[in-house]
Amino acid sequence: MSSLNLAELLDCALEAANTGAAELMKRFGGPLDIQSKTSAEDKVTDADLASEQMVREVIARLRPEDTISGEEFAESVGANAKVRWSIDPLDGTVNYTRGIPYFATSVGAKDIETGQWVAGAVVAPALGLTYFAKLGGGAWLTRSGKTTQIFGPPADRQTKILATGFSYSGEERALQFEKLNQMMPDFVDVRRMGSAALDACMVADGTVDVYYEKHIKEHDWAAALLIAEEAGQTVKRPEFLGDFGSVNLNQ
Repeated sequence: MSSLNLAELLDCALEAANTGAAELMKRFGGPLDIQSKTSAEDKVTDADLASEQMVREVIARLRPEDTISGEEFAESVGANAKVRWSIDPLDGTVNYTRGIPYFATSVGAKDIETGQWVAGAVVAPALGLTYFAKLGGGAWLTRSGKTTQIFGPPADRQTKILATGFSYSGEERALQFEKLNQMMPDFVDVRRMGSAALDACMVADGTVDVYYEKHIKEHDWAAALLIAEEAGQTVKRPEFLGDFGSVNLNQ
């Protein structure tokens, strides 16, 4: 178990994620400067950049010695860091640019000494949802001002729904469709929310039953997979398996 002050780390994650998410909401539906990164489909906007900058500023103020990594800017390495933060300022950028409310700011904290993910928050401002967890403290959801503990989908549910996502590469998508075809006999339907963090969190709160996706990056899952794990779900992280992340893949 981590020797860090996990309550303090969770408070930091929540403040940072809420600050970034509030910046996204100020810009949501307005004019955006949209650029492409690795491909035409892989977008970044001025909202992503502004949100990440604000998240970093909160963490730097509250935890000045920590290392901070994120999707859009270079890693800032703390000289005496005990914690590394992983930020996705806008998970669901394509949704965001098209006015679809499934997007979130995700902030996760990792204990450098133990290698454990120890705190995380995922804030979906347009949905009014805040998911959060600390290691050993359960998973929680705040909706409409009310916070409740979440425990994943009911184990005896007969009609299961799979959440997934797809690659920017057409060749890779074809392989993913083949895998999906193999998996679907166990599920009655599939959902594609467009945000890996929300997919995993929606298993944590029981909205969907399983989440599986290939080639997701650390900032996509750093907070959300901890939240799902703390909700009692079986989690497989890409850092161990190399190419995919999942929540309750074997149920």
